[in-house]
Amino acid sequence: MKFTICKTKLVPVLFMCLISHVFAQDFSNTFESLISTETLKNVPRKLIPYPKEVTWNTGHLSFNNLKIESDIDLDQISIEIIESIVHNDAFVTDASVAVFKLVKNQRINSEGYTLKVSENEIEIQFKDESGRFYALQTLAQLAIVKQGKIQIPFCEIVDEPKHSVRGFLLDVGRNFISLDILKEQLDIMAKYKLNVFQWHLTDRPAWRIESKAYPKLNLAENHRPTRDPGKYYTYGEIRELIAYAKERHITIIPEIDMPGHSDSFVTSMGFKMESKQGMDALEVILNEFFMEIPEDLCPTIHLGSDEVHIENPDEFMTRMIRVCKENNREVIVWNPGLKIEEDVIRQTWQPKNLEAKGYKEIDSWNSYINNSEPMTSVPKILFKPIGYKSKNNIIGGILSLWPDVNLENETDFISQNPLYPCLLTYAWTTWTGDVTKTSDRYLTMLPERGTEAFKYLETFEYYLLHHKKQYLKNKPFQYVKQTNSDWLLSEPLSKEDAFIIEEQVSSGKSLNTENWKPATGNTIIVKDRFKQGGYYPEANNGNTVFAQRQIKVDHDQTIKVWIGFETPLRANRVYSGIPEQGRWDANGGTIWVNGKELTAPKWKNPGWKPSKIEGWGSKEDQEIPWAKEELYWTREPVSIQLQRGVNTIVFKVPGKIDYQNWMFTFAPLEPVKSYSKHYYKRFELFNKEPDSENEIIFLGNSITEGGNWKVLFPKYNVINRGISGDVTDGILNRIDEVAASQPSKVFLLVGTNDMAHGRSVEYVLKGVQHIIEAINEKSKNTEIYIQSILPVNPYIGERFAGHKANHQKIMEANKLLEDLAKTLNIEYIDLHKAMRNKERYLKTEYTHDGLHLTEKGYARWKQVIKKYVK
Repeated sequence: MKFTICKTKLVPVLFMCLISHVFAQDFSNTFESLISTETLKNVPRKLIPYPKEVTWNTGHLSFNNLKIESDIDLDQISIEIIESIVHNDAFVTDASVAVFKLVKNQRINSEGYTLKVSENEIEIQFKDESGRFYALQTLAQLAIVKQGKIQIPFCEIVDEPKHSVRGFLLDVGRNFISLDILKEQLDIMAKYKLNVFQWHLTDRPAWRIESKAYPKLNLAENHRPTRDPGKYYTYGEIRELIAYAKERHITIIPEIDMPGHSDSFVTSMGFKMESKQGMDALEVILNEFFMEIPEDLCPTIHLGSDEVHIENPDEFMTRMIRVCKENNREVIVWNPGLKIEEDVIRQTWQPKNLEAKGYKEIDSWNSYINNSEPMTSVPKILFKPIGYKSKNNIIGGILSLWPDVNLENETDFISQNPLYPCLLTYAWTTWTGDVTKTSDRYLTMLPERGTEAFKYLETFEYYLLHHKKQYLKNKPFQYVKQTNSDWLLSEPLSKEDAFIIEEQVSSGKSLNTENWKPATGNTIIVKDRFKQGGYYPEANNGNTVFAQRQIKVDHDQTIKVWIGFETPLRANRVYSGIPEQGRWDANGGTIWVNGKELTAPKWKNPGWKPSKIEGWGSKEDQEIPWAKEELYWTREPVSIQLQRGVNTIVFKVPGKIDYQNWMFTFAPLEPVKSYSKHYYKRFELFNKEPDSENEIIFLGNSITEGGNWKVLFPKYNVINRGISGDVTDGILNRIDEVAASQPSKVFLLVGTNDMAHGRSVEYVLKGVQHIIEAINEKSKNTEIYIQSILPVNPYIGERFAGHKANHQKIMEANKLLEDLAKTLNIEYIDLHKAMRNKERYLKTEYTHDGLHLTEKGYARWKQVIKKYVK
């Protein structure tokens, strides 16, 4: 590596109709965002979080080396980020150098920056080191290696965070987490511009802070024996982690929870925190902590104060806050919690009785990862603006992870919770913060298909999965694509009506789903435990809902799927338990694939149930670590055999108790292969080929694939992107690869296979229009040519009768395509006219089977289009 550093969501019918009306309301006007979906789609790089303002310009900067010009010295972390950009494997003999200017600008807001990439130069401006650091993190996401060089798109970025507090809380009081693992989380936080780590250091099981005055607080005998007894952080280790975080522009806020959540304190000291002895001891503890961890390392302290009732709340809180202020520390407490002074920051964990008094507030409501189900957690976080429904002075938000249940391994907090999908989404919510209007619907359901909110989620999902693949491929990432997962839901049925449906499914009969409710997502919540919504929030215990999804595939294949029913919340071991052997669900849920009941997993502990099925879990159950088989994403995925054609998946989802998370999950781990094996083989090949300049792409099906375009047009950089059997949907599925090189021209010919499959001419027209729109979004300077669908000849050859029966439909489709071209002001090339006989069939000399072309056919094609290729 070489670079130069220079300074410089059955009841009576009427009632159900009313409920259906409420939930069939128009949600199209319940979402607004500052950044449009179209803007987010039309990007060369998927940045998380997305900057405040971005102008993408045509072209990109290519280089192998950087010459850095900076008027201040670079810190080691900045140098490491630059080194990660300038990959060693990017160097080639024809080394090219780009100038990288780093300029201080006092007119830029704190944490903000500008970044401009132009020909031969990168320039960032910033006011402070955090702004420089965040600019470098953006630059790292912009840079990719192609054809042996680093490439960054020309762009101009003006960026700053929406919120000053963008944080993550981890509870280590209940389960000890080692410093190295904490540092890994800080590294990921830093890459996504999260700047606060709330370190929950004490709780009921243990006191994790070294105490010189009261060393018995650290003794194993005074800690819960199942919770890493005797493990705590020395002051040296606390200082070490804080320094590590500071280098990454992350402030650590230690939390010493008081006077509740203090069992370990009481066991150690023999008295409660709110007693006089307790307050005296806490003064000593706080002063010692502040002496060991000075103000510059720890300007803010969190005192807990929630989930407790004491006789002297005013005295206790006033005294503890005074000690902190005497040591020049800003104080944060939980809200709701004990009553405190107005100048103390509240961290809201529950919106109940939320007062509008104008105090500073940190939003942590509905942001508990351990209370989340992986597939619904992302849209819940994405669509809930920071400070939603609050009228106080919102300074930011903190995402929280509370592994209340005993962890068998210290990294289980990562595998048992959708940490990283939530963390990246939260980075977007706190930094970009562009959602300005939302709906409570999104707490439990995906937006309705076709709405702006749905399109926004669909686009964000694209970003999220890109980062999963590009940056977090070796980490647990419990999220897969779900905006393509469409279901139909029955109404909540009585036991008798459900039996009728079950008999129909089991006998292989088709269900009449005409009046069923549409739903979208990998996880469908019928009724949420916390009464936040679901598709049937007024359904009754004893009702059953059926769900159906159909999946069409081009060939037989096996897919891996996460399947589950009630998802336990990891904050509390209260749920219906592990099913009996041979069953899928402790509440009686069942799954059928093409009329056959799907075999359930072989449970290691069948029939196990927690001692409580509502409220808060028992202490005994809380000490039993989660087994992998209890969570659908930690047990082995299910293999499902799909047959060529339409496959029908049916779920039976009964509701039994009030506290049940009434839901189901069906999440294919990889996109279902809807097209032929040949399609995916060709697609894989295309993705391996390097992009090049001034590509002229021939895009279509087997007729395009059969052309030797490089021989036909040897003087031009022509690229064959035809795939035998392809259809309009197939081309849309691979459009990113087509547009990746920003081709100069695209010649499109598609539609004959769509009509052979029974699609209408209108369907073909719509598909072509979507293809053109997609190319324009992703490569705005590409010239697009619509080529007419070729004629066919039913009198030549015995194969492809389905294709050749569409003689009249082809001409109808071509007329629509020609009109589309005129509307869009793009070129229409009439190959049909040029290659047909008097009967309007494909000329004999141009085909060997009535569909595909001979050499003479391709020569004629060349003759017609050569003036456009030039």
